[in-house]
Amino acid sequence: MRLTCVHFKLADFVRPGESYHFAQTGLTADNAARYHDHDYHEVFWVTHGRGEHFLNGQTAPLQAGQLHLIRPRDRHRVTGSAEAPLRIANLAFPSRAWSEMRRRYFHGDRDWFGQPAVQRVWQVDAKARAGLAHWAGRLATPERPRIALDGFLMELPLFLRQPPAGVKPVPEWLELACREIVHVEHFSGGTPELARLAGRSPSHVARATVRWLKQTPTEIVNTARLDYSARQLAETARPIMEIALDCGLNNLSHFYALFRKRFGVSPRKYRLQAMPTVRA
Repeated sequence: MRLTCVHFKLADFVRPGESYHFAQTGLTADNAARYHDHDYHEVFWVTHGRGEHFLNGQTAPLQAGQLHLIRPRDRHRVTGSAEAPLRIANLAFPSRAWSEMRRRYFHGDRDWFGQPAVQRVWQVDAKARAGLAHWAGRLATPERPRIALDGFLMELPLFLRQPPAGVKPVPEWLELACREIVHVEHFSGGTPELARLAGRSPSHVARATVRWLKQTPTEIVNTARLDYSARQLAETARPIMEIALDCGLNNLSHFYALFRKRFGVSPRKYRLQAMPTVRA
């Protein structure tokens, strides 16, 4: 059967003053969503039941606990099941809102919406499902305010910490090492400390991080260092050199270069933006 694809525009769903569209919808085999693409970003998650998702020519099963990221150029259609009617929560929002959020908070991180289709589906755990239920309540507020959208998008990466469905899970030893390396007493030791935490040789850890995380050990350690330094800059008046030394970076110019690459501004400017009354 050939499906006719319709084009949806966010302006058709969002009223003046609203920042996004949010709905919780029940679907059966008889009232499937129309096959469409759109001019906005979309997140939907399955709260109950079963169904199918037809995306860019491929069909995959839907079940409770799945979270899907849909980008504007995707063509897709969701259908429910007669035996277990599907219920989904759906958030549609301007693509520029995600671009602004990435630039402000996730600069240097991968764009989760930019991944292949199989890597934009997550089977979330019970804790994440509870978090999504909380956000469904907040997003359903009649005003549809920008603050609710920004809050959800800031927390979205927390729901994506598990590997996408269809992607082999990260080994437990590597996951543990990555959790521990974010502490100053560990990342200040650099990549040798990451290997020690993992209980594997540096070469083994290097192969594993590239295979499962698409990052080198140096990138993982530097991310931890820079996130820590950003918090210190925003929350304290400590000298920048002192913060850099805390991170295990003795070369101040190298620290500045890494910081600017991740956050788009110098450490001093970052501090001035976060704490206008503090002098760097």
